[in-house]
Amino acid sequence: MFSKTLRKLFSKISIRLRLSLIFVAIFGVTTILFNMFIYKMMIDNLQQDFDDALFNYSVDVSEGVEIGVKGDLSFPPLRLDHGKILPFPLGTALIQVRHSSGAVLARVGNFGEFNPPYKKEFDRIWAGEEATYRTIEHIHNIPSAEADSYRLISFPLDNAAKPQLLLQIAVPMTLLETQVAKRLTLLEIGIPVVLLIATLGGVFLSARALGPVNHMIDISQQIKVSDLSQRIPVPAANDEIKKLALTLNEMLDRIQQAFMSQERFIADASHQLLTPLTIMRQEIETLKKQDQRDIDMFVKSSLQEVDNLANIVQEMLLLARADAGLGALNLQEISLEDLVFEALTRCEKLASSKGIKLKFDINNESTDDHKMVRGDKDLLENLVFNIIENAIKYSPNNETVTITLVWKNEVSTLIVDDNGPGIPPEQLPYIFERFSRGSAVETRVKGFGLGLAIAYKIANLHDGFLSAGNHEGSGARFSFEIKNI
Repeated sequence: MFSKTLRKLFSKISIRLRLSLIFVAIFGVTTILFNMFIYKMMIDNLQQDFDDALFNYSVDVSEGVEIGVKGDLSFPPLRLDHGKILPFPLGTALIQVRHSSGAVLARVGNFGEFNPPYKKEFDRIWAGEEATYRTIEHIHNIPSAEADSYRLISFPLDNAAKPQLLLQIAVPMTLLETQVAKRLTLLEIGIPVVLLIATLGGVFLSARALGPVNHMIDISQQIKVSDLSQRIPVPAANDEIKKLALTLNEMLDRIQQAFMSQERFIADASHQLLTPLTIMRQEIETLKKQDQRDIDMFVKSSLQEVDNLANIVQEMLLLARADAGLGALNLQEISLEDLVFEALTRCEKLASSKGIKLKFDINNESTDDHKMVRGDKDLLENLVFNIIENAIKYSPNNETVTITLVWKNEVSTLIVDDNGPGIPPEQLPYIFERFSRGSAVETRVKGFGLGLAIAYKIANLHDGFLSAGNHEGSGARFSFEIKNI
């Protein structure tokens, strides 16, 4: 529950602060763990140096102890070697010799009620250790203790296989405690200061890093529908910010193009829909002034205009379906040959009215006899029908329209040739635009300028390619290429 609340609060803060907190958290944890490791290694090294010095001192003391034949001991006066630098003061060392039975045979220094432990020390010495070390923290029994803790070394005096005499020396750890305290204080002050500097640095760096993004946000907020020509400045550095700026500009290009196309489409559609309605209005006003015998003529003309409106709406709906993308497709395996036959059946009446012959050939350049494609049957059938119908409309009477289906191993190509006037070179770049019709044939050929635009859109939707041009001699050629399955 707590972690869920924490994540919820974390998601509400800005990305700049989030980046800073993440950076400080990672840097802080790493710094603390690293310093703890260094601190532990440092303490161990200081302790080792202290123990080595105490061991050497114990060896020096043991060399001055004489053991008599009857086991009596003699301690000569201890001399302080001022030439040595030791991590403890020699004059305050507590020295004693202890028998394995627990008897204290000799002492040097004011022990008071302090009784160093010895049983485990004998066990460890008998187990083979050269010397044993122990830190004594409860030192209230030592009179005039000079440190918060003492270091006790137990060193064997006799060379027997199982030594019976131990030299025990307890020295104050004043210098070691001071060194540890100083280093600990340095860490306690240094780590928060470093983390504070890291926090300020993280906030500054994140602000600098997100500066271009904030600039992009400001520019994007200034882009209005009335002016889609503005673009986001592209930084010089080749990094993710540059890629983001390029991606946003490409998206703005597509939005502007789609918006302009939509405006143009709405304007053209309004014009195309307005013309039949204007004709119907004029005829209704004329009918008011005519006799009853003119009603049949009016009804016939009105039905024709209604059919025109229905055709425009149907083609616009088909175009909207194509604009919807792949989600609106009903993909299936289709024979392009069958689509051509169905389109020829639909075009037969129009071709017969102009005395045009429809010639269909199949050119097989592949190893297989029949090729299948994948696509939406209704849309692909509309594409084939539109390019064949377009060839019939623009062909003179009593001519021939040739439809050729070329099967290749990878692709199938449908080629439609007519013997009309061809496509003027200046109109070729706009032949597939919506409501695009040549002015020279606009009054002679019926249509709304949507058929080829729909066909081109359907071709792109199926990853196909529809092209237009003029073949040798006279006449236009439309070629549709689609991948086989």
